[in-house]
Amino acid sequence: KRQAEAAELAKRKADEDKLAALRAENCTRAKRSKASYDSGVRIAQVNEKGEREFLSDEARAAETKRLQGIIDTDCKGS
Repeated sequence: KRQAEAAELAKRKADEDKLAALRAENCTRAKRSKASYDSGVRIAQVNEKGEREFLSDEARAAETKRLQGIIDTDCKGS
């Protein structure tokens, strides 16, 4: 029984460590992306037709807000 409990505890710890690593990676990516959006550089995306189109001010603001949400949740403690 103790071995099963120890194995379960080790598995839970490994899962928590994996989740923490994913959050740290998401945090880093979101901070980099937000820095790009905040820099004022024109950002282009490829649409469904494969054409490059630049983001409007509204789309840029929406993406900045989304990235800030990721930073707020995943960057706690960093």
